[in-house]
Amino acid sequence: MKQFLLLIFSLLTICPNGFSAEVSSSEKIISLLTTAPTTKEIYTAWGHTAIRVKIPAEDTDITFNYGIFSFGEGFIYKFVKGETDYRLAAYNFEEALEEARYEKNVFMYEQELNLTEEEKDALFAALLENLKPENRYYRYNFFFDNCATRPLWQIEKAVDGEIIYPVFKNTYTFRDIIYAKLADAPWFAFGIDLCLGSETDRIVTDRELLFMPEELMRSYSQSLIETDGNIRPLVSQTTVLNYPDTSVKTEKGFISLFTPLVVCWLFFFLIVAHTIFYNCKKRKDIWMDGVLFSVYGLLGCLIFFLTFISEHPCTNPNYNLLWINPLQLIFAVLVLFRKLRKMLVFYQIVNALLLLSSIVGWYLIPQHYNSAFFPLILVLLLRSLNYIFHYRK
Repeated sequence: MKQFLLLIFSLLTICPNGFSAEVSSSEKIISLLTTAPTTKEIYTAWGHTAIRVKIPAEDTDITFNYGIFSFGEGFIYKFVKGETDYRLAAYNFEEALEEARYEKNVFMYEQELNLTEEEKDALFAALLENLKPENRYYRYNFFFDNCATRPLWQIEKAVDGEIIYPVFKNTYTFRDIIYAKLADAPWFAFGIDLCLGSETDRIVTDRELLFMPEELMRSYSQSLIETDGNIRPLVSQTTVLNYPDTSVKTEKGFISLFTPLVVCWLFFFLIVAHTIFYNCKKRKDIWMDGVLFSVYGLLGCLIFFLTFISEHPCTNPNYNLLWINPLQLIFAVLVLFRKLRKMLVFYQIVNALLLLSSIVGWYLIPQHYNSAFFPLILVLLLRSLNYIFHYRK
């Protein structure tokens, strides 16, 4: 992610423009910065949130960003396991604005917070406390602990009173939200549908909805602060800091026609043709089955790991394990031994029953199945039945 890699080196113990770790008594302007989602890159599809602290009298203008991580040793394993640690960084506001303007070419909004000087001092002090080396790291969680929720919590703690949020009565699930953001990236949505389980299909509460930067901005625009019976708006004014250049158009290429659904059905019909050809020749194709079940088994190992070992949210339970699971590797290995091939008929009978239950329960299982999964399940079912047919004869 370009944004994060660019900012890794910007974390300083003493921040730019003479910014020190002492809370100044000068008047402060504290704002919530929201970078709108864009389809330019997959990582920009969610938008971004940061806090801006401006002290005009001291010529200080700092952005506090909770979305920084680095590609350290073992990053891939930690990411898959859900143990990715993000951190808070502070850098000059102009850097954030330039990034929105030139790198992302996206809307950037600023909501000035209607806080008292005491509340501003408390928020500023909390941000500085979080910036200390022993406090700046946190365990990132996409849905429940990210670059939007961290500023939300700090602002709530700093406010003298209670923030009254608007009621949206959200009816969308986590998966609905992901689909909306990845409408132009069907392969990423396909992968997410494989890895995330039934918990992703529950309705998101209004509070949980604030993990999305745009939703946090929308909520803040209508939120109130109540202090001892006195009510004031949380946001005093909203400003658009950057407008994207709409003259830049992105055209979809020919490759965009190959969506997961199209590719998976093509794959299914190729397997059907292959099966018919070998049956007409009265030949078995053990090697093709070995490769096929190996691929399904290895993907099943990944899903099993995410479901039962990973700390990622919403991965357990995952009903995809009914059809794509590590047990497929048993067949892929044992089929190499000629003496065991007839015994594997019993394995394929069980496998076929699991695959049939996935198909029959397509609308009964409490988890959304990507439509591209259907031809992939049919591929396994076809080869399982084909194996049973040959070896029972």
